[in-house]
Amino acid sequence: MLAGKFLKFLGLILMLIVGLIFHACTPEALNEEVTKKLHSNALVWDCHNDLAYRVLYEGLNIGDRLPAGHVDIPRLQEGEVDVQVVALFVQNYMYPDHAARQCFQLIEAMTKAVDKNTEAVEIARTGADIERIVSQGKIAMPLSIEGGHAIEDSLDNLHQFQKLGVSSMTLAHGISHGWADSSGDKPLWDGINDFGSLVVKEMNNIGMVIDVSHVSDAAFYDVLEVSEDPVICSHSGCRALNPHHRNITDDMLCALAENGGVIGIVFELGYLSPEYLKARSEQRAIARPVFNKVPVIEDLDLRIAVEHLDQGRDWPLEDLPTIEDLLDHIDHAVNIAGVDHVGLGADMYPRTPSPVGIRGVQDYPNITRGLKKRGYSDEDVKKIMGGNFLRVWKKVTDK
Repeated sequence: MLAGKFLKFLGLILMLIVGLIFHACTPEALNEEVTKKLHSNALVWDCHNDLAYRVLYEGLNIGDRLPAGHVDIPRLQEGEVDVQVVALFVQNYMYPDHAARQCFQLIEAMTKAVDKNTEAVEIARTGADIERIVSQGKIAMPLSIEGGHAIEDSLDNLHQFQKLGVSSMTLAHGISHGWADSSGDKPLWDGINDFGSLVVKEMNNIGMVIDVSHVSDAAFYDVLEVSEDPVICSHSGCRALNPHHRNITDDMLCALAENGGVIGIVFELGYLSPEYLKARSEQRAIARPVFNKVPVIEDLDLRIAVEHLDQGRDWPLEDLPTIEDLLDHIDHAVNIAGVDHVGLGADMYPRTPSPVGIRGVQDYPNITRGLKKRGYSDEDVKKIMGGNFLRVWKKVTDK
């Protein structure tokens, strides 16, 4: 009797083993292994993230798996991300007298954070830096100023930032300033003025990547007319899918492609989905009058820290856009600009929700998987995941 039970048990074990072997050999399982290998072999590049604010205002170690949020070294390693561009976002109200100071603070904070984790990450300024760092099995972190108002209308400040390791700069953020107009503010110059043209030319001369996310449409075209190098939209979407002023039109996509540049498709929920944008605008219309009654904090550093910790308070948490919405923007940009001119620029912030299917950088393999499901070739997936941005960085910075 015991022998019979043993034989029955042995038979069940054999059936289980055969089942596992069969499952491992199914087309779905084989395709998944191929996709994982593709993602591992690709250069994975996210062109925009606000990690620097967590480092400066929360004092966190990027080598730890941080509480909540979207990016840190463990998450980057889990998602096999090779290049994480870190935005040095300078608050618009710091201009004209305190913007450069905040930028220097952010550079110092990120430099110290990276120095504590040299076994895993290194700041990169040039394309050659990036290739060397990645070849060593480490994560490259280029630094990018978000908002040209940070230079306080001074080419000397621009040079200092570049010497401290900054490799790119978004020419505007939420305000039109001394030389460039923002898409989020009334125009001062109908594009960029003469000094703005000097900034663009000087960035060409010293090998800094020009970023035209956030600038007005007129400024976008002015920059492309002046720049001799390819430019990028580090974190923007497609206006044809969502008519947000931060997204760019099909004509702008075509002009960017003619320039040789790249758009990093943004993950920010309000830029991805018009339905979510509408819901968020309605919620903010209710919340803002209440928030505006809170007295303004006079200490600028404390004000920025409190605002940072308070981000996401008026973002709806239902009906979130998904990874499919993100892939739709990639598809549209590829169809209009061509596959050589599209990449990823998440703009995920630690206290705002992200698209369903992308909890953080650890889920970037889901993008590779989604692109393959939509019929992209391995070569084209590699271009979108990071190859296109590397091409621009090498062209502009390796001088």
